[in-house]
Order: sequence, then C-alpha cells, then structure tokens
Amino acid sequence: MTEMQDERRPRILAIAQEVFAEQGFRSAEVKTIAQRAGVGKATIYKFFDSKEALLLTIVEENLNRVRDIALRNLLSAAAPLQRLENVCRGIAQYMARNREFSRVLIQEAGEFAGDIQRQHLAMVEHYLPVAEAFFAELRAEGYFQALDARETIQLMVNQIIGTTYTWALTGDGDIEDQAIKYMRILIRGMKEPLE
Repeated sequence: MTEMQDERRPRILAIAQEVFAEQGFRSAEVKTIAQRAGVGKATIYKFFDSKEALLLTIVEENLNRVRDIALRNLLSAAAPLQRLENVCRGIAQYMARNREFSRVLIQEAGEFAGDIQRQHLAMVEHYLPVAEAFFAELRAEGYFQALDARETIQLMVNQIIGTTYTWALTGDGDIEDQAIKYMRILIRGMKEPLE
C-alpha cells in the first residue's frame, strides 16, 4: 500500500485540521493529533516532514477541493451567470461543511501567508485560461467589463474569503445565503434591488 492509499493519512489530516482549529497551530501538539488519530507520532512524520508541512498539506488539499468545485461548475452547461452563482454556492457549501478548515485558514493565514499565497497564485495561473474564457462569455453579456480575468478572480476570492472570515469567526447567518447575496450585489451593482 502506498502512502497515498494508506487510510491513516486522510484520518491524520482530518484530525490535525480539527486540532489546529480548536487549539491554533502553535499550541497544537503532534502528540495530541497522533493520539486522536489512533497512530504514533512516528506515523505522522512518515507522511509529513513537520507540523508545518501537515498544516500546508491541509491547506493545499482543501484548496484543491475548492478548485474542483469551481471548475465543475464553471465548465457545466448552465448559463454563465448561473454557473457563477453555482460556483459561489458550491464553495460556500463546502466551507460550511468544513468549518474547521475555515477556522484554520483564518487563524493561520498570517504566519503562513506566503506559503498559502504561493499555492493560491500558482493555482490561479494554471487555470487562468479557463477563467479568461468564462469571463469572456460574461463580458459578451455586458458583465465584468471593468476588470480583466485575473483581477476579477481576485475580487471573487476576496468576496468569498471575507464572507467566510466573518461567518467562521461569528457563526452568524448562513454562509451560502450570504455568499450568493453578496455575489448578486457584486454582479448587479448596488443600484438594482435584489429579488
């Protein structure tokens, strides 16, 4: 069985995410993660070089899942605005189901900002052609005229991160409803009332 097939690895990642969300990265101990995951510390170090590598793997794998949600919805057969709303809804649903990741990302973003930013920017660059084609469809319908694809992606990411940040820290409201509402305001501007 390879490391990627070993069922202990996803269990370690899930438990580590919970522990980091509860205790914060610096306070969390590998020993605690190992005990909760039902493995020895050596097993954790078999899969991850360090506690930092464990955290960055959690971030990377979650960002990959968010990317997959976005791509699945962007490449669907729905109308462009519906696809965009589906992206927001899908990501918001993922973040709601995965509150621990939201908290870890928010709590640890400062200390690991450089590494997280590099992962994010590499992903954006890799999928920029897909985004450019998608936003070209929206521009043809009169939307998103002010920004190029890269800037539009950044605007969207800022919107969902801000929504997630507030939701994860306060627990107020429904993140999916908030994300969709804010996206609709962003698309329509602040002149038109929401339906």
